[in-house]
Amino acid sequence: MKSSYFVIAWTIVFIILGLFNHEKINEFSSNYINQINVIEEKIKEDKWEQASYILKDTKMDLDEEKNIWYKLINHGYFNEIFASFEVLEQSICLEEKMISLQEIEKIKMVLENLMEDECYNLNRIF
Repeated sequence: MKSSYFVIAWTIVFIILGLFNHEKINEFSSNYINQINVIEEKIKEDKWEQASYILKDTKMDLDEEKNIWYKLINHGYFNEIFASFEVLEQSICLEEKMISLQEIEKIKMVLENLMEDECYNLNRIF
């Protein structure tokens, strides 16, 4: 009987931790989507220097935060995001609006996929 209570208690703890993880992943992705939207607006307004500064700050923030999330999230998401950041950084330096907007959409799509794929994944709970 004791072992049944133990199993039930641990199951509840894992579910609570999974829900907490779900909320944090949503917050993480939404925060970066909002920052990418700001960069997109700056590019559309041809404010290349401001877009470059915001991109560098966003990239540094994500680089610091990724170490925490590497333990929980598929590394492929971060690889795609950082590869797109590199292309985006170069296209902003060259003031290539079309390529910049393509890379921004790619980054937003990866972050949205991250929310959809990783948030409700039962492997994060059990």
